[in-house]
Amino acid sequence: MIIIKKVIFIPIILFFIGCIQPNEESIWSVSEEAVFSTYGFCRNVSVSNDVAYVAAGQSGVQIWDLNSGERLHEFFGYSQDGSYLEFDDIALVQRDVENELIFVTESNKKVKVFHFGDDSEFLYRNEIMSDNTKDFISFYLPGNRFTMFVADNDDGLKWGTYRSDTTNVFNLEIINWMPSSGGEVATDGKPLGIDSDGVSRVAMAVDQLGVEFYDIDTLGSEPVLSSKYDLDGNAEQVELTDIGAFVSCDDFGAYFLTENYINSGQGSVIHFAEDLTVDHISVKDNVAVLSIGPRGIALYDISDPLKPESRGIFDVGYVYRSKFWNNKLLLCTRSGLRIVTINS
Repeated sequence: MIIIKKVIFIPIILFFIGCIQPNEESIWSVSEEAVFSTYGFCRNVSVSNDVAYVAAGQSGVQIWDLNSGERLHEFFGYSQDGSYLEFDDIALVQRDVENELIFVTESNKKVKVFHFGDDSEFLYRNEIMSDNTKDFISFYLPGNRFTMFVADNDDGLKWGTYRSDTTNVFNLEIINWMPSSGGEVATDGKPLGIDSDGVSRVAMAVDQLGVEFYDIDTLGSEPVLSSKYDLDGNAEQVELTDIGAFVSCDDFGAYFLTENYINSGQGSVIHFAEDLTVDHISVKDNVAVLSIGPRGIALYDISDPLKPESRGIFDVGYVYRSKFWNNKLLLCTRSGLRIVTINS
């Protein structure tokens, strides 16, 4: 009996050693290119023409030249009706180059619209959308217009098309962005994240109730609920791609829903990164970048999206979100905006 125990024991030990040791050939690496100190937490970034527009938390809105590493502008607040108002905590930012606008959101507040043109003046226009905006995405429309979709934590999917409106009061020119159409689509969930391809689909992460998909005929038309799927965990963010949707579900990891499943419920739902707390996902080509808060980022090879393969976890600071820029990756971290290269 003693001999038999030894024969069985040795293979078991070798099996566990093999599981503990990672296959180094399958692990990718990341190289840090630069760190832009934003002082406040870098929570979100929008990029246009190699210029980054940063939501820097309590340090307001910052504008960086990504090639030179120079901070071009920083705005801690803005003037409104003769008063100067400081930002509390900037959570989201998006640039609209065609309309010369910057959209800014503080935590659980309306979207503020600012004009920012060649003169670099940061001019407050007005507020739009919901008091409980969790996430938004906008698209330029010809004729000085834009369409915006908002994850409204109170009511559901809010949408609207806006146009520039100029009025004169006592010879004072007042410029606002006014809605020409819009509305709400109610949901039972608590919307947290939103994405759209800007053509035919809007997707919204609705916390405990999973993810919802909406069809649009054209930009500016009313979204119509087409399908919804309950997922384990709390769906926080969704990323639409040509092959389907990636959903970050907090402490339940991440999901990939194939295009066929979204359309008919007959395709595949792939659960991966089950042991990670995933706040956000960015996808480009065969790479998925998972933002995992205090643990940094996790990289996955999605050459076969039905079988995502882990390529390592990298401690690059506390990461809120990531965004691909050219052949590099921008990381929104508590220590600033980081630029890294993925070596696959």
